[in-house]
Amino acid sequence: MRWNVIYFDDQSEAIKCYEDVLSKQFNIIGEMDPSRYSVALKKTNAHALIIDIHMPLMNGFILYEKIKNDPDYNGCPILFISGDVSDENKFKFFQSSAVDFLSRDLSPEEVILRLSNKIRFYLQTSMKLELGNLTVDVSNFKTIIDAESVELTLLEMRMLTILLRNFPEAISRADMIETIYGKEHIKLGTINTHLTNMKVKIDKWNYQIFIKENNILIKQKI
Repeated sequence: MRWNVIYFDDQSEAIKCYEDVLSKQFNIIGEMDPSRYSVALKKTNAHALIIDIHMPLMNGFILYEKIKNDPDYNGCPILFISGDVSDENKFKFFQSSAVDFLSRDLSPEEVILRLSNKIRFYLQTSMKLELGNLTVDVSNFKTIIDAESVELTLLEMRMLTILLRNFPEAISRADMIETIYGKEHIKLGTINTHLTNMKVKIDKWNYQIFIKENNILIKQKI
């Protein structure tokens, strides 16, 4: 599964260009009306947001502040994009807490690299992980599906957190064991047992955990 990136830009050609060049790595959700930001955040579990600075209905810096204060914003990285690399724009960018500034003349390879790095860092460090109708609040040890609390053991929550941070990539059972237990010798079947017990508890999740050969991965339910 590709990472979801919401791209706010009033130019349909710019959105189409990014859809074309980034389609193998990312699912680009284009939004030409910045006033619909709240709807976009509700509809999409975003892994990153790209905001055009110069939009007639609402400039990117104002949109950025509105998104940061929206209750449905999940904390994913926000990047500005513009063909205007003036000192004024750079100064406003540095005043914000956005993670990067993309000029329109960057190569697709560099854009892909920057986006991928920002998303991976976000997934590895976020204390609130969301996917579909599931939320894991790492700092408060809470798991929620459709606004209802799910009782997981600390080990199950840790396993689920590791899988979510690694999503959409698979993780091997051996790597899961080493992450949780370190160098302690644990049988591979032990992980299967814990995963089976956890899957029953999170059955209402609209994603599902699979074990394929030696790998553990998350896929959306059909």
